[in-house]
Amino acid sequence: MHYTIVSGTKEYILVTVGDRLEDVDDITSLSPTFSVYDPNDIQKQTDVVAQVDTDNKLIAKCLVDTTVGGNWPSNIYRLYLKLVANPEVPVLGPVPFKVESI
Repeated sequence: MHYTIVSGTKEYILVTVGDRLEDVDDITSLSPTFSVYDPNDIQKQTDVVAQVDTDNKLIAKCLVDTTVGGNWPSNIYRLYLKLVANPEVPVLGPVPFKVESI
């Protein structure tokens, strides 16, 4: 697990998108959004627009807000990144991360 976030904060999780066909070099036009699920498969954030990194256009910057619905308890959460590449709509993940209460 790569990321640990403190409950009650808003922090970016960076998701690098790989392209096996090597024909995508910018995910901006793919309308990246993300959703976050808790360990009980309850959505904590749904279809939030992800920013695209200005230096590397294959990195989605997902701003995880651990205050949505009250401060999130310590646990492991999962982030899924969705892209729209008609006719495909791939969902990438899970990207697990830890939330810790202090």
